[in-house]
Amino acid sequence: NTDYVEYLEGLTGNLGKAWREGDFDIFEGQFFNEWRYDQHAVDPFPIPTSWKRIRGIDHGRAKPTSCHWGAIDHDGTIWWYREHYTRPEDLGKPENDADVNAKRIAELSEGEQYALSVLDSACFTKTGTGETIAEIYEKNGVTCEPSPKDRLAGWALFHEYLRRDPNQPPKMRFFSTCVNAIRTIPTLIHDERRPEDLDSDGEDHAADEISYQLQALHESKSPLPKDPIEIRLEQFKKKFSLGAHNIGDLYSRR
Repeated sequence: NTDYVEYLEGLTGNLGKAWREGDFDIFEGQFFNEWRYDQHAVDPFPIPTSWKRIRGIDHGRAKPTSCHWGAIDHDGTIWWYREHYTRPEDLGKPENDADVNAKRIAELSEGEQYALSVLDSACFTKTGTGETIAEIYEKNGVTCEPSPKDRLAGWALFHEYLRRDPNQPPKMRFFSTCVNAIRTIPTLIHDERRPEDLDSDGEDHAADEISYQLQALHESKSPLPKDPIEIRLEQFKKKFSLGAHNIGDLYSRR
């Protein structure tokens, strides 16, 4: 039907892409309309030891607590490789208390070192004479720095890292095991009163803590690992050069 073809060709925006191109990862009002499952979700693979690791947490009790672990490759791409996310049946219960979440995150983090670990800055605020949530996390093995507070800057970076250029893959990907990030991020919509922000009534917990990390990271890359010859050369130079590490030996041999 030529009339219907002309009608489809005339559609614009996300609706046009969905109906005309069969792209149903997008919808009208979607905040992260860069999202495509086939390009942002990947099968898990072993993380190289030379990649920097990062971690971010958005704590909640009546709402989900979300934590994602990321690894940064040598090109600066972030691979989100693990998640901790509150089960729906635990919301508002002791099973979702700060110390319980902290212990679980500490267990999942065992044996790893992080170049960056951030927690929602609200968790560092004292509301009485007791411990802050950040102090409870630290006491239970999870030490973090407060997250940046500029939401819009975080979303700008989020868009940038999701963006797909013709000859350039996205700058962040998600292991398929990060099921709650993959489930919630594409569903978030614009705030009707503030279109540059997302509607916080949506399930934005994973998006929030990932945006914390992107802001605090300042676009880092992991250094390329040195090959054995480079390591031997550095050892040779250190052994036979004169410096603070061996000047005492020089005088002791006189």
